[in-house]
Amino acid sequence: MESLAPQDIAEQFALKYYADFQSDRNAFIQYFYRDHSVLTFENETVEGVQAIAGKWTAEYLKTAKFQVTTKNAQRVPGGFVIVLVTGLIQLTENDAPMNFSQSFLISMDNKGVFCNNDLFKLVYG
Repeated sequence: MESLAPQDIAEQFALKYYADFQSDRNAFIQYFYRDHSVLTFENETVEGVQAIAGKWTAEYLKTAKFQVTTKNAQRVPGGFVIVLVTGLIQLTENDAPMNFSQSFLISMDNKGVFCNNDLFKLVYG
């Protein structure tokens, strides 16, 4: 990760994150989260792979599709990168897409790039 520019990291991270989310949710969770990972989804915060899996595999998200609009990133001391993604989420074919914002504090271990922290928020209005 050190050799890539932050914007390149954001591009590659977002591409894999949202593609994996839509193709294999269980593999997605195992790849991107660790036992110490924290997810805040709207106003609820959960910690650990099992709790995060419960949130991302909720019934209302089973057919969710993301369309990413923007990706930005900055390096953080300690080898971390903060990534901000904005876009649209559509829960079902019949639902109108909703704006969302998602920010990640990512790092790397022997399994790959993962989310230390993940904040997801729908943007209303």
